[in-house]
Amino acid sequence: MSDNNLSFDELMDLPLADSSPLKSPISGPIIPDLQESPSPLSGNVVSARRKRPAEDMSQFAGEVARAHKLPKAEHNELATYSKMGRRQQNLIMPADAAWAVPKRLHDMVLANPDWGFGLHLKSGKDAMDTLSSEVSLVLTAKRNTIKTVVISSLGSSPPEGSEQRTDALDIVELSHLLISKLKVRVKVDIRLCGRVAILRKLIAEKNDNTYWGAVDRQLANVRKKHPDPVKQSKWIKQHMLDPDLALYKHVELKDLASGPGVPFVPMAGPSRLPDASDDE
Repeated sequence: MSDNNLSFDELMDLPLADSSPLKSPISGPIIPDLQESPSPLSGNVVSARRKRPAEDMSQFAGEVARAHKLPKAEHNELATYSKMGRRQQNLIMPADAAWAVPKRLHDMVLANPDWGFGLHLKSGKDAMDTLSSEVSLVLTAKRNTIKTVVISSLGSSPPEGSEQRTDALDIVELSHLLISKLKVRVKVDIRLCGRVAILRKLIAEKNDNTYWGAVDRQLANVRKKHPDPVKQSKWIKQHMLDPDLALYKHVELKDLASGPGVPFVPMAGPSRLPDASDDE
């Protein structure tokens, strides 16, 4: 049978000789072998599969260690961390989880229609989802700002023979810096300093993704054990503020107002930020 009369399936089953040129299944000229011409850029083309080398951060880590006068052991730990891949670093210090909007905050918004959220939006699932998402993003960003500022205030390890850290911000400086970064209208008083001291104490103990949960639990426990505001303030001063002054940098607080200042909340806002305990 002539090749010209073969069906398509039969043509596909025909073996091809390795040394012969490819023949057309119909009459006509033979398709010539195409000679591959060298590319003028062949020597300069980088393979698309080649991975980008990991960025070497060891030099930067050394500069940071010297700037903060880290002990040799901490310097070595930082150098090791700087050479790890992103996945390894995330295992050691995972990113903070987004802050979920508590029910109490939803209730506050609904109870204050002049804030711009009317009852007609409550019935719309899309509107509520959008609100929750936007509020979560904003408050998560603010919490990240607070955490970053507090970490920057810790200073360096105490020199030998001293219990006070060097190059740390005192509690009043830290409070003013937080207010400046968050752009809120709040006065710095002893009550605010006490709560900032809680933030700083816990960041030294739990600098990971459990930090804000620990903060919420600590504040909830203080409110539960000491419902009287006066006793609550005394406990915070004794167990949080006084140790902070001793460890970081002492500053006189007698000139600060002792009135009921509210941390990180604009004057027109609620009396305090709700936390995880409000949903329990």
